[in-house]
This record gives sequence, C-alpha cells and structure tokens, in this order.
Amino acid sequence: MDWIETAEDNAVYEVILQGERRRLKEAILYVCQKAEAMERFGAIKLNKILWRADFRSYFMREIPVTGRQYQRLKLGPAPVEMPIVVRDLLSQGLMRIDRIPLGDRFEHRHIALADPVLQFFSPHDLEYLDEAIAHYHSMTGMESSDESHGIAWSTREDGDPMPYQLALFDDEPAPAALLARMAVIAQERRWRSE
Repeated sequence: MDWIETAEDNAVYEVILQGERRRLKEAILYVCQKAEAMERFGAIKLNKILWRADFRSYFMREIPVTGRQYQRLKLGPAPVEMPIVVRDLLSQGLMRIDRIPLGDRFEHRHIALADPVLQFFSPHDLEYLDEAIAHYHSMTGMESSDESHGIAWSTREDGDPMPYQLALFDDEPAPAALLARMAVIAQERRWRSE
C-alpha cells in the first residue's frame, strides 16, 4: 500500500490499494445495489456514502475503503474520479441512471445492472460501506449534503483536494472529561492561551 503525499504538507490524498480505480467502480456498484430499497438515492447521496465510508475507515484503521482522492464540491465531498468512473460504468452497461421527478426537481438514481466484484474488499471494508449506507438511508440528498458540510469540508474551497487526515476532525464538541484532561496537561506543561 502506497500513500500519495504532497511534499509541502505530508497530507495523504490518495492511498494506492489493490484494484486502484477499479475499487471505486466496484464500491459504486455495491452501494447502488444495496441502496435499491432507499426511497431517495441520487448522485449526492452516493458521493456522501463513499466519502463517509472512506474517511471513517481511515479514521479508525488508517486505511480507507477505496483509497481514491476526494475533493470539496459545493454539495459536499466527492471522489475526484467519480465522473470518469460513472461514465465508464454507463458505457460498459454495468449501470444506468434513471431520472425520477421529485417535486420541482429530478433525482438521478444510479442503478447497478451487474453485481460488484468484491475480491478487492475485506469484510471490514464492506462494514464501513454498509454503515455509511445505513447512516444516509433515510436522508434526502440535500440532508446528506448538509450533514457532510462539517469542519473537514469547511477547511477547503470548492475544487480543493481533501486529504484523508481530515477524518481526524470532529464536528462534535469534545467531551467534558477530555477537556478536563487537556486542561490538566496544559497546566502541567505551563501552556498559556493569549
């Protein structure tokens, strides 16, 4: 496994895993197949499911599920290669996109036409994908987009790459016990706030 870093900040933007880009392709098919029962499932939700699985996996195991590079987009994080991979899946007849009316707009529902090849994924990888699918199951695309606009997304501008270390940022306030422990450490080390 190789990490692709930039020289100036040592940020990990991509992790080369077995299957490389094909991992993303198979993860998309897996998510689309599992999401068939969702009331709403469009491109925004697909991107958020992949992002959550990759970044939570990196946070817990220091290894993502797909390893592909992400970028900040207006509606939340998405794999940089997503348009290319989706186009390939469509042209190979492995997926279709149905345009479903939803009030005054349309959902672009991605539908898997083939089973994913799972040889690239460990059981833990699939658990992270399944958890992300369950997390976003009842959300609309806009709710999933809004939920992805946390501190990690806020530190970037549209089009900026999103290093995997952003997974370490937490949108929840630190627990009182952790804050108390940090205060003790700061006092012991005579740190001052100015």
